[in-house]
Amino acid sequence: MKEFYTRQKANEGVKLPLFHPDGTMSEHWFMVRGIDSDHFRRAESLAKRKAVELAQIEDPNERAEKVRDTELTCIAALVAGWSFEEECTTDNVVNFLREAPQIADMVNRYAARRAEFFSKKSGSSATGQKRKSSSRSRQKAQKSNSETT
Repeated sequence: MKEFYTRQKANEGVKLPLFHPDGTMSEHWFMVRGIDSDHFRRAESLAKRKAVELAQIEDPNERAEKVRDTELTCIAALVAGWSFEEECTTDNVVNFLREAPQIADMVNRYAARRAEFFSKKSGSSATGQKRKSSSRSRQKAQKSNSETT
């Protein structure tokens, strides 16, 4: 039965290397919790309750801004730590993710891939890079195969 449990690993988190906008690896990382983590589940529950309140906002621009803030707060709940000098608080993470939406998207997608939290390999940045590279290689191979058929 325990082989199906995901909560503990999701709570522990996995180190995720951060990439510059040009695709080069940086020296920075996030410790990312999984979507099955207690912290994220609480944030998601609060966001769902807040959705009713946000729906009442008449100004579409204000409503969109508040919805995005709520989304960023949920994604920030996935971040358990980071390598930056600033303290890893919810406000600091939300502000970072607002200014680096590509990182917010990456964290959101990564946290949803449950298999990343059960890999037999270490969650080191080198492993993360290899996965990214092999994924690109598979995509190139698939593209190449489709072009020849």
